[in-house]
Amino acid sequence: MIYFLFTASRDSRFKSSILNAIVCAGIVLFANLGLSNAHAEMVIESTRVIYPEAQRDVSFRITNASKDKPAFVQLWLDDGNSVAAPEDVITPFNLTPPVARLKAEASQVVRLIYSGDPLPADRESVFWFNMLEVPPKSKEENRLSFAIRTRIKVFFRPKALKGDPIQSMDKVNWKIVKKEDQLFLEGQNPSPFHMSFFSFSLGTGSQFEPFIDGGMVPPMGTATFLIPPDRKTPTTLNKVKVEFINDYGGAVTKEFAVTFAP
Repeated sequence: MIYFLFTASRDSRFKSSILNAIVCAGIVLFANLGLSNAHAEMVIESTRVIYPEAQRDVSFRITNASKDKPAFVQLWLDDGNSVAAPEDVITPFNLTPPVARLKAEASQVVRLIYSGDPLPADRESVFWFNMLEVPPKSKEENRLSFAIRTRIKVFFRPKALKGDPIQSMDKVNWKIVKKEDQLFLEGQNPSPFHMSFFSFSLGTGSQFEPFIDGGMVPPMGTATFLIPPDRKTPTTLNKVKVEFINDYGGAVTKEFAVTFAP
């Protein structure tokens, strides 16, 4: 049996489409070998988890959407290093269960408990919940199997934070900067909340050109996002439209003035 691992983030529509394209390419490339488990059966009920510091724990469900096959998953948290082995990652949370076997159409409650280890009190911290769906071992030779890992963000929100993340979206400052002959959209976030988004579009007036890569600007920090060289990016651009992600995984679209800093 040939075994592949794919990772998908629930925050980016673009990344999900890439995953689908890779899987389709694998089907074509290895068609002569046979194919099993080409798509994920396991589903997480949300696209992100908000952990208010005042709560004892936070729970959410994972579900096996298959109508006839059991599923086996490994679950863990990481601190942003997506390639670190689960046993090497240390986070201030206890997660139960670490592994689970779910019957067809069955659900499992996943529980997170904050250990109390110190985290910044003046801003959110972010971690990632990982769910690795391990395909069953095939008895047939030359079968192609896919292990699919899904990652979603876990935001730890200190009780000292005031304000609304939605309102804080208006505080982000955007500009186009040039670095080594490449153009980037730079976001400066003075708020204590992480600002995640599905996409941004640049334009003038009511005309916008979309850029489908998602991203995140850290609290009290700056992040830059490459504008592909093949895109037309004149210095007359003066607006950016950002499709932010709210606490429930929904989209909130906002427009901002954007400056050009050559």
